Amino acid sequence: MISSIILTLKSCNSGSLPEFPGRFLHAAVFSLISSIDEEAGDYWHNMSGIKPFTVGLDYQQRRHDHVIQEEDILFLRINVWHRDLWCILAEISESMRVQIGPLQATIINVHCEVPFGLPLREENIFDLIQRRLEAKPAYKIEFEFLTPTLFNGTHGDITFPTAELVFASIVDKWNAGDIEDTLDKPRIKELCERIILSDWSGRTKRVYFGRDRGYTGFVGNFAFNLSKLSAEENQLITVLALFGQHSGIGRLSSQGLGQVNVLLKNK
Repeated sequence: MISSIILTLKSCNSGSLPEFPGRFLHAAVFSLISSIDEEAGDYWHNMSGIKPFTVGLDYQQRRHDHVIQEEDILFLRINVWHRDLWCILAEISESMRVQIGPLQATIINVHCEVPFGLPLREENIFDLIQRRLEAKPAYKIEFEFLTPTLFNGTHGDITFPTAELVFASIVDKWNAGDIEDTLDKPRIKELCERIILSDWSGRTKRVYFGRDRGYTGFVGNFAFNLSKLSAEENQLITVLALFGQHSGIGRLSSQGLGQVNVLLKNK
């Protein structure tokens, strides 16, 4: 199941947030889960591996240096791809309180939505697959990396998003969801040998989650040519690319890094 919940928040005090407040947002999500079901909160917090959600924060009025005034309106977005987690988050209601770092806020509206115009139902990932099966094969995929994106490497983090790193990461996130049939990561890596980097632009950007927690990631654009793939392979890769827009790519996506927009192009 893929779905999103958008919480409209009203600040109860003034405060300053970092440019990338992902660590605070991550903690806020677990606090909300625990307030609804404490046992579930412990389970999702303590589970090893990838957490099946991403977070992002938008502002109705963006102020200088990310300073928030009392009664400012903010929007906390949580993308989810596991039905059990969704069922808990769907119980979030208006008037609940949220703590985001130094900021205290009240939820004044809860809105649920599904990406790509899919229906809100447990098996909607199969609707996405069916749509790609019925669509024309894409000639090119363009990724816009909105927040710093980085990947685990043998000798430290990697900041250059090659096709293999991008799609292997998406497979890991896909397999962390609630679909029983997991994807074969070695097969996806083999397909990536025939996905051609056609253009890119961007730079590295440093992000800090605390005085002792700094990460460097890539922001910018990458375009991949899919002309060497068969129709079936093209469908698989494009489904993964669209899923990556929902799940994020690379490390720390549950703390707001690795957020992307994806554009499929035909000839």
